Amino acid sequence: MKRLLILVLLLVSVFISVDKAEAFIKGESAVSIGQTYYITGRDVWIRDEPNTNVPAVATYRFGEPVVLLGVEGDWAHVKLVNGWDRYVHMNYVDTKEIVQEKLKATTECMLVLDRIYDDVERLMESMYPNGPGETAPKPEARKTACDAFKGRLAALDRQLDDTGMAAVARNDIKNLAVRVSVLINHLQDWENGGQEKYMPYFLDEFMPEYERVGGLYR
Repeated sequence: MKRLLILVLLLVSVFISVDKAEAFIKGESAVSIGQTYYITGRDVWIRDEPNTNVPAVATYRFGEPVVLLGVEGDWAHVKLVNGWDRYVHMNYVDTKEIVQEKLKATTECMLVLDRIYDDVERLMESMYPNGPGETAPKPEARKTACDAFKGRLAALDRQLDDTGMAAVARNDIKNLAVRVSVLINHLQDWENGGQEKYMPYFLDEFMPEYERVGGLYR
């Protein structure tokens, strides 16, 4: 009888473990181990451990796929596209359906602008090389990059005009795009005063509006 009881308990334990491994509840949705999910925030921090005290090792953008390996409290243990297994907070992982729902016209356009701004900021940072053998981009290369940024902004402007979003949202995103173009102009004019103008404009004019508009539409 004792051996039978032990066997029953072992079987129950196995079934509970399998159940936890197969799915957990996030809101009202069952989420399965081994399934592909998607990042639902902008520049979401990826960490080596499920702890905010651990420095982030990477950031993932909206819509990036991850494979769920497990769940530890509020953290998803995920496999990244490069094969690493790391951790991301569950608030920023969800199903493809949720991602598609978020990709409304305003959000989609805002995310396009995010990517343009990210690349502008990376170009600005490259103007301050800090590693051995690193050099700042030459003026010709910088101009080519800035012209490409402006082309992407022009395409975004056409995309905004073709959507059925509310006029207030369209105007907000267009005005923010104009501020990104000012940053680009400062980069193009880096040797002739742009270097001194970039950061003050970024802090005083661009970033407050970027946070306001992003909070509304991203």
